[in-house]
Amino acid sequence: MAENLIDWLQSLSALQLMVYCALFLVAVTWAGLIFVRPFLWAWLRREPRVNELVSHASGGFSLFYALLLGLLSVSVYQNSERVNQLVNLEAAGIASLYRSFSSYPEPLRSELEFLLRDYTLYVINEDFPAHRRGEINNGGSNRLQLIARRLAEHEPGSRSRELLHSEVFRGFSDISTARHQRLAAVDIRIPGVLWYVVAIGAAITVMLLWMLDMRFRSHLLLGGIVSFFLGVMLFVILAMDRPLRSELGVDADAFRLVYDVVMREDDRAS
Repeated sequence: MAENLIDWLQSLSALQLMVYCALFLVAVTWAGLIFVRPFLWAWLRREPRVNELVSHASGGFSLFYALLLGLLSVSVYQNSERVNQLVNLEAAGIASLYRSFSSYPEPLRSELEFLLRDYTLYVINEDFPAHRRGEINNGGSNRLQLIARRLAEHEPGSRSRELLHSEVFRGFSDISTARHQRLAAVDIRIPGVLWYVVAIGAAITVMLLWMLDMRFRSHLLLGGIVSFFLGVMLFVILAMDRPLRSELGVDADAFRLVYDVVMREDDRAS
């Protein structure tokens, strides 16, 4: 159930997710101050130093919870950067391989260039939209297999062309590897058990806010500010948790750049 909730939250736009996270925690905090705090104070009213005790209790807890949120934020950022490097590596490999095709004789050259342009457009128009939905398409793999088959059928006529053909095969292998790593990154995420810890920590933070003794207006203001910032922190972690599925994650811009700079003119001429 928790994973279904996370999936639903991460399917929202970045703006919607931020609003939902922040306003939900603020609403829970304010509702608790109005409806739950009177029952808590039925137990705590005889304690003369409530704020001091709450501060002592929350000091160590807040330190460890803030450390957890900070580590999770760093982790999701590093995951996003790692996936971005994979995407850039694949796109750069496509550009290099496309230029290498110019050394092949016609009509093989035009056929290979067409197939690689088709693969690039497929990645842009089909793969990345599918990644946003958490899906993996096989069309890209089929297109790469077709390129591999045409390369395997070609027989170089000289030693120099044989060496060049070997380099092309090596570049093609690098692209295939980067693609497999990109597809594997579609499901990269924070383990579900950590989300339970984050949720429990958020609940304890809100409960400690309820236990403070202060004027009602000040309590609403302080509780709203703390819970709002907590919601923003949760938004950042949720938004960057799955780099290929998030609106703030990795997109197909690297492939679009390769297509626009390297391939578009050839596509128009063909």
